[in-house]
Amino acid sequence: MTLKTKYRTLLFVAIGSVPVVLLGISVAMSILYDKAFKMKNDGIPFHESYAYPMMLIAFVLALGMLAWLFSTSIHSLLSKITLLNKTIRELASNERIPETLTIKSEDEIGQLSQSVNLLIERTTYRELELAQQQELQKELLQKLRHDIHTPLTAIRLQLFYLEDQLQGQPKLVESLHAQIQYITNLTNAFQLQSFDTSEQSYVMQEEVQLVPLLQMMIKKWQYLYRMQNITLHFQHDDLQATWLSNELWLQRLFDNVFQNTLKHAQASKLEVTIKDGQVVMCDDGIGFTTEDEHGGLGLKIIQDIAKTLNIEASLQSNKNGTTFYFTH
Repeated sequence: MTLKTKYRTLLFVAIGSVPVVLLGISVAMSILYDKAFKMKNDGIPFHESYAYPMMLIAFVLALGMLAWLFSTSIHSLLSKITLLNKTIRELASNERIPETLTIKSEDEIGQLSQSVNLLIERTTYRELELAQQQELQKELLQKLRHDIHTPLTAIRLQLFYLEDQLQGQPKLVESLHAQIQYITNLTNAFQLQSFDTSEQSYVMQEEVQLVPLLQMMIKKWQYLYRMQNITLHFQHDDLQATWLSNELWLQRLFDNVFQNTLKHAQASKLEVTIKDGQVVMCDDGIGFTTEDEHGGLGLKIIQDIAKTLNIEASLQSNKNGTTFYFTH
């Protein structure tokens, strides 16, 4: 029986039962008085006797009983709706997956309960599937990290044997060691971060001197930029400019800007400026439309790292070039 049919029937029963019950009580009380009490009361009419107020009390009790019976059905419906609301909220809270509901009827509430059960089962399946995928990805990351460390170790050994031949270029040897260590630290950072989202991941905070960091990075990219005929300019208004952040992740953040400019900007120069604690990286390339979707990972990585480090990152781009703004 559908809810519409059920409560339409209940309404008709309520409308019809009230006069029937009142009439029944009135007739019953009148007959009972005439046969059992009228002679004892010297023939006093029913409406003048004490039986009349007793009949009115019986009316009130009967109406109260009918109201209680009909409200029980409404209360049952409200209880089912409350249970459905609680179950859906638990499912949406991501704290735990609720138990499936027991279905006792085939009306609209029962059908809705079946739909909620289907949603619970599908969510449970998706949670298990996601957990399995994360385990596989974690295992793959560990293997990849191992595979990266193996050639890095080999490079360190080869560099050790080449140091005698490169004695006249100590800065080159030092730079190569630094780059190997940078890759090692970066793979370790990936392992620590695992597959947490940007909101969940935690990065150790430290004081980072921006000027030495960017000077070092410009020296690192100088050769590749020179090969592409791109000039690098660096300016700052405060030698002691400091951010409370993480040096390794800041390097990765700025590396992606250098990489994007080198590969895609078709620029002739890149200017890096530190002003009032803000880092600005501006090129004079072809630019792009910021509203368009871009398939490259560079911009997505920049946004994700900035979010992780609580850095406000924005960009402006047009046919005259692209400018990145980073504000801590």
